[in-house]
Amino acid sequence: MKSPVFIFVMILIGSLNLMTGCKPKNPKVGILIHSYENERWTKDKNYLVEDLTKLGAKVMLEVADNDQNKQISQAQTMLKNGAAVLIVVPINQDAAAKIVEMAHQSGVKVIAYDRLINGCKLDYYVSANSTKIGELQAGYLTSLRPKGKYALICGSKYDNNSMRLFLGQMNILQPFMEKGDIQVVYSEFTSDWSSAEGVLHTNTILDQNTDSVTAIIAGNDNIASGVMEVLKKRGRAGKVMVAGQDAEIGNVKAIMNGTQTCTILKPLKEMALSTAELAVSLALEKPLTMKFTSESNGKSLVKSILIDATVVNKNNVEQTIIASGFHTSSELNQ
Repeated sequence: MKSPVFIFVMILIGSLNLMTGCKPKNPKVGILIHSYENERWTKDKNYLVEDLTKLGAKVMLEVADNDQNKQISQAQTMLKNGAAVLIVVPINQDAAAKIVEMAHQSGVKVIAYDRLINGCKLDYYVSANSTKIGELQAGYLTSLRPKGKYALICGSKYDNNSMRLFLGQMNILQPFMEKGDIQVVYSEFTSDWSSAEGVLHTNTILDQNTDSVTAIIAGNDNIASGVMEVLKKRGRAGKVMVAGQDAEIGNVKAIMNGTQTCTILKPLKEMALSTAELAVSLALEKPLTMKFTSESNGKSLVKSILIDATVVNKNNVEQTIIASGFHTSSELNQ
């Protein structure tokens, strides 16, 4: 006859096994990407998939082609198919709150990646610090030309990052404006992050300021490409300073040849790794060891990981772009 102690131990072992079986070792993590509208999002996707896979997750990936209803439908499908965590790059910062609400109804947490989701009890947010990016853009340009007329094409009005960029730019520009050294002659948000928006707004800027414009700060490199297209047509290429962000390969080449002044290298590898580690820890209900700050989305304070970015100019391409492996020397010299 087995002793009571033996029976107790066997029951305990069985209970532990049962508890261990509640959480799969390879949880499903869903990635919802808005689109591959420029090359950086392909990099983000590759880094996220690679890091999640290394950490043992089964990746579910969908791209919405900038269709918010499509992204909501993709989220519904992922939740039905057992996603334990959703990583979302929202198309519309407000409409994407629906995805968070659906996920919470299924007991699933949501990480907003690079773009904050407003008006909901969002769980987590991982991004570069957009306010500091705006400060880097304006700070570098004002270090070169601390006087003149500056124009701001601030980025998509549907993306919370645009307002943060603007705030960062104004943090730097305001003291110069108060002294009368700099005039901000134009400041508008765009419908999206496209080069077409850069063309549209730059034509307006130059039409309204026929005498001179010192600098145009663009929300991203796509917009900056449209800016440079117009400047070239009007014989102003290289004469007006242009800032962007995302370190797109064509824009880095433009910096090297002098038609763009600077861009911002966002820490995509670090962002992806932090997001992957957070997602898998949440899926497996492991203790979170990363440090968080808080960002308001208008509804709640969201636990956030904000990583600093780097300004890229013609003097540091080797130390930033190439040294980080973001682009290779051969790619830039093709």
